[in-house]
Amino acid sequence: MPFDYSTAPPQRAVDLIPAGTVATVVIHIRPGNAGEDGLLKRSQKGDCEMLDIEYVVVDGEHARKKFWENQIIVGTTQGQKDMADAYCRTRKKILQSARGIKEGDQSPQARAAYMAELKDFDGLMFMAKIGIEKGKPKNDGSGENFADKNVLAAVITPGSADWHPVTQAPPFNGGGAAAPSSPSAEASTLSNPPIAPPDWAR
Repeated sequence: MPFDYSTAPPQRAVDLIPAGTVATVVIHIRPGNAGEDGLLKRSQKGDCEMLDIEYVVVDGEHARKKFWENQIIVGTTQGQKDMADAYCRTRKKILQSARGIKEGDQSPQARAAYMAELKDFDGLMFMAKIGIEKGKPKNDGSGENFADKNVLAAVITPGSADWHPVTQAPPFNGGGAAAPSSPSAEASTLSNPPIAPPDWAR
């Protein structure tokens, strides 16, 4: 049955979280069937692999609002490698925030808390300072910019006045039974072999 879409309400503008807002956020990884455990997403050019992260605010007046980030894990250009190192430092800060590790703590307990696979970040909650990134110019010749967006401006770690311990949600274990590995997931991972430089980067 046809519907008269002329009566549909106008699209609502996206209300950004104010810059400087401090909140607890939870990480959701959006798998791309590449890299470690099939968690990474490969760029269109095939020259880097990224962790596609959705941050969801879990407390305060902005609870349930979301923002996103692509963290380069491995790349083929020097710029990508530098970004991968920077994001590695970000994940270290996230572990400090989530697990209460103080900077410089080299105790056995802290070293153990620093141990993490990429999949361990899925569902992890930490204290974040949220910022706003101005929209960059579009590459379509229109002269227009993309919309402004929220970004992770900083990770709040122990020692900061804004930090407080975060209680992590227990992992879901399917009712107590270990989940068997999925053949389809394994096949998807195998279909994406280890990253290699594209022809133009060789």
